[in-house]
Amino acid sequence: MITKAERRFIDQWLEQKSGPRWKYYFQFSVAWTVVAFLVTFFLLKIFTDAWESGGKNFVFILIGFAAVVGFLSTHFTYVRNEKKYRDIMRRQEEDPARQKP
Repeated sequence: MITKAERRFIDQWLEQKSGPRWKYYFQFSVAWTVVAFLVTFFLLKIFTDAWESGGKNFVFILIGFAAVVGFLSTHFTYVRNEKKYRDIMRRQEEDPARQKP
């Protein structure tokens, strides 16, 4: 039996991953890159003096780091959600209450 939360997850996941995978990766990688950049920027600004000692090229290193974190976050989220989706679908197929005698 699928719960309401699982049904909602299935509907949202199918909507998010509709279309080519590269579009999903592009959209969410950009979003996570922005988030990672802002978080890293403000944490470094508050707790370190890396901006003064890092030089003018430090921002490019930070952007590269944020891009890698954004891509990895997107990839792990995709893999985790796809696994959860397959587990729910497999459990629904194996549910004896859903099968007809």
